[in-house]
Amino acid sequence: MKKLLLKIVLIQTIFMVGCVRNNEEIIEIKSDDLITMENLDDYMFRDDVQYVDLRNFESRFLSGFIYSFEVIPFFDYLDYRAFNRNDTYIFSPDQIINEQEMLRLFDKEKTIFLYADGCIRSGYIKDVLAYLEYDKVFVLGGFFEYDGEYKVLGDGSYNFGDTFYNSYYDENTELTYIFYGELDMSRKISEIRFDIINDDNSSIRSTYMINLISVDTELTILENYIVYDLVTFTELHNSLSNLDDSGYSSISQLDSTVIDNLLKLIEDFVPVK
Repeated sequence: MKKLLLKIVLIQTIFMVGCVRNNEEIIEIKSDDLITMENLDDYMFRDDVQYVDLRNFESRFLSGFIYSFEVIPFFDYLDYRAFNRNDTYIFSPDQIINEQEMLRLFDKEKTIFLYADGCIRSGYIKDVLAYLEYDKVFVLGGFFEYDGEYKVLGDGSYNFGDTFYNSYYDENTELTYIFYGELDMSRKISEIRFDIINDDNSSIRSTYMINLISVDTELTILENYIVYDLVTFTELHNSLSNLDDSGYSSISQLDSTVIDNLLKLIEDFVPVK
C-alpha cells in the first residue's frame, strides 16, 4: 500500500512540475512584438490566440493551409457583408456596413493572427479591427512564406489551372515586391495581385508616390487590366517591357522603378528561349 501511495505522489509531482514548466514556456504576447511566418511556430496552439486564414475555402485545397487556422474568407464572406471597400484596400470607417458581424467573427478577448496569400487583405482587416479597438492583431505574411512544421499542402481538388507566387527584394529601395495569383487551363493569368512590403513587413500599397499618385489605385488598375487582357507570363513580360508599343503605358502611372521590379517578379515564369 505504501508503495502504491508513493507511486501516486510521484506521478502527481511529475505532473505538477510538468504543468509549471509548460506555463513557463508560454511566451507573453505584447502589441509591439514582431510575429511573422518565420517565428509563428513559437506561438502555435494557444488558447489566447485566434488563428485566422482570410483566403477563400478553395485555396486550402488548392495551395494548402496552416494547421489550426480557421477560415474567415475575405472575398467570399466579409466583402459586402461586413464592409464595402469600393474596390480599395485603404480603410475608412464609413466602409463598415455590419460592425456586429466583425465583432461576432473576431474574438476581441484574444490576440488575432491573420494571413492570406499576401499582406493586403490581412492589412485591411487589421485596420478595421484597430478602428473597432482590438488590441493585438498581427499580420503574419503570406501563406507561401511559411515553411514551418504545421503546413498542410493542398491536394488540387479545386485546381482549375495553377497558382503562382514570387518575391523580389530591391536592394536600392529596401522593398520586397510580391505577386501571386492563378492561371487558367490555357496558362493565361486569371487572377493576379501585387504587393510591396517595407522592412517592417508592412504593405506600402496605402501610400502615395512622389507625384501624389496612390500606389494602391495604380496597382489595382494594372491588376484588373492584366486579368481583362487575358495574357500569359510571356505576353505580360513583353507588354511591360515595351510599354509604349503595347499600350500599357496609358493603363498605369507607376514609375519605371516599380515596373522594372515587377518585371523581375514575372521573368522567372517566362520560358527560356
